[in-house]
Amino acid sequence: MPRIIREKYENGVLVERQTEGSNFEPWKWGMLALHLVVATSLAVLAAVAVRDSLALGNAVMTDESAPTSCEEQPKFRS
Repeated sequence: MPRIIREKYENGVLVERQTEGSNFEPWKWGMLALHLVVATSLAVLAAVAVRDSLALGNAVMTDESAPTSCEEQPKFRS
């Protein structure tokens, strides 16, 4: 429902202002809630991605991962 604003002027000066109606619009509040949920989800995903990349960097630096060199060839006998 739109707001109704009644203003009373005397000699070009605002003397009285009356407002009627409600400024509550459910779909605007719903959109705000939806945007907040999406923004929070994106922030959590970004934080998890940064944490995982830092954890991977630490794992590589401390040699917790398996060796990747191919110096030893497997020997098969038949």
